[in-house]
Amino acid sequence: MRSCLIQLLITVAVVFALVWFGLPFGASWLATNALSAAGFTGTDTKVTVSADLPPRILLGHADKIQLTSSDASVGGLYAASIDVTLSDVELIDRTFASVKGTLTGVRVPAPNGDPVTIDAVSVAGVGTAADATLTMSTAAAESLAASQIKSQIGTQATVKLSAPNIVKITINGQAAPGRLVVRDGELLMVPDSTALPTVTLIGAGHGNPFVFTSVRVGADTVTLDGTIDLQSLLGL
Repeated sequence: MRSCLIQLLITVAVVFALVWFGLPFGASWLATNALSAAGFTGTDTKVTVSADLPPRILLGHADKIQLTSSDASVGGLYAASIDVTLSDVELIDRTFASVKGTLTGVRVPAPNGDPVTIDAVSVAGVGTAADATLTMSTAAAESLAASQIKSQIGTQATVKLSAPNIVKITINGQAAPGRLVVRDGELLMVPDSTALPTVTLIGAGHGNPFVFTSVRVGADTVTLDGTIDLQSLLGL
């Protein structure tokens, strides 16, 4: 009788351990497959699912999912590295309440198709419209502006940026002032004079998953604020 009781306790302990520790591993595997189905690719991709009470995973709920990857791409979003944590995840519905994390080396297309590299992006907020703060070097933003002037209006120019959003465009030795402006989710360069047209630096959509809301120029960096729908992108 005693040996039977011990056997039963061991069996219960093994089953409990399998449920408690095995469910997160199984859920991580399922979440990885869901990412792949959404078109996510990357190197050294790790998906870690956790729940304060692992049996809740059987009901389709995870408290957190952490995703890390390098050379990652999904739905037009490209990043050299990604490290984000999703919270209050409904595994069956593939939704999550909030997200927080960072991305580096993010590439979005300019209107002429050339890639624009954003040095770093921090995201935080609701899954469908997380706040995003993007930073790129002032030198890179000036180069982007000059290339888009040449591409869109066929004129060689140099561009200098200064705080808070001032642009100095020089064409054939003649200086023309302007401003960086965010309008309808796009980053624009708007000359003060009608002699030059408005130039789109980064458009909305077409491989750009961010919707911009503001821009500010610093001494060494240009910062863009906006939103991103990571829930749709990740397909979770």
